[in-house]
Amino acid sequence: MKNPVFDSIAHIELCEDAKEAQRPAMFITDLKTATEFEYPVRIAILTIMRRGIPDTSTTESVDESTGERIIIRRPVTRNALSVNEIVNLSKEHADVQELTRNMVNHHLPRMVKMGFVRRYGTLRTGKRTTDYYQRVAKQYVVTMETPHLGSEFLLTRENLRIDRTLQTFNIDLGESEKKELADLLVKCELLKDKWRKDIAALVRNDVTEPEVVNMYHWLLDVYATGSKEYMQLFSRIREILFKESLEVV
Repeated sequence: MKNPVFDSIAHIELCEDAKEAQRPAMFITDLKTATEFEYPVRIAILTIMRRGIPDTSTTESVDESTGERIIIRRPVTRNALSVNEIVNLSKEHADVQELTRNMVNHHLPRMVKMGFVRRYGTLRTGKRTTDYYQRVAKQYVVTMETPHLGSEFLLTRENLRIDRTLQTFNIDLGESEKKELADLLVKCELLKDKWRKDIAALVRNDVTEPEVVNMYHWLLDVYATGSKEYMQLFSRIREILFKESLEVV
């Protein structure tokens, strides 16, 4: 599947590898690459690229029966961005670190070298040239704990998950239960860290199926059921969440 032609950069000179659509997923299975990936500034850049910027894509055709020229312009999201666009978009998202031009210029070349980002193409306007960049994959899966992702990060993430769950579902927990639940969820994730790389190693060749990330997490969950420690933790999680409100027939 080809990338759409974006009207705002219609005359861009595409790089050869950017003529193909992004990969559905990229699995990061070694510590060196994972550590390079997890810099907060790099995560911010990748997040902004995923969200993209509004644009349009125009296609033209001719009705064979009438000879009438048909022009269709549709709204699209452009995720190939220039440095200036990345900097400006970082100011519009409250949940993303605000970036400076120097920060983006410092990290982008390394991200390209490590294979997280590709140079999409160059737009020439008179004597001025502007490079555009794009993620190589729609999803990135880090298959191990890194120095930037540890217990503190997981605890924050699980507390947010618990808060969203309690807002959405009719489940009441006291503060001590919420604290225990968060601790248990972190312990489960840290246990899974031992097995993530092994499951990711089972992926065949390059990832071509959009659902492969869901499959990966499913296989990881299945594998985890073979651990007595993991199942004890998960059993306690169930007790906290459901108490006696649900019965297993």
